[in-house]
Amino acid sequence: MRRRSSSPASSGQALVEFSLAITIFVWLMLGVFDLGRLVYVNTATAQAAREAARWGSVQFRSASDTSRQTIAAYAVNTMTAVPSPSASATCMENGAPIADPSTCHAGDLLVVHVTSVVAPITPVIGQLVGNVTVSSSAEVTVQQ
Repeated sequence: MRRRSSSPASSGQALVEFSLAITIFVWLMLGVFDLGRLVYVNTATAQAAREAARWGSVQFRSASDTSRQTIAAYAVNTMTAVPSPSASATCMENGAPIADPSTCHAGDLLVVHVTSVVAPITPVIGQLVGNVTVSSSAEVTVQQ
């Protein structure tokens, strides 16, 4: 019994189907990659805010406005591979910012806010979603 050979039309059909499937698969993988970067940046900003708040709340590091700028710089320096990070540290008393920003006493709240803007690598997702701003905050009671 003789086998039928496939016609050139059927091999062309397989090539078209493969090109459609691989295109969708590649875009899906790039989207997963962008989502993974976004999760990493979210985790890194949350960790940086917690670590800077903990670091700034001890040894009277948050006493002056200059010291709080140092706390914000510490938060930015703890984030590796995070695009365009920024941070701020403020002192609060009874839920409101302190009237004199140059003082922060034991028992006040130190609030560290960290922000990063993430641009998707995938061009189509970048055009649909645009840049994504990720931010995290941490509050710690100031110790002496």
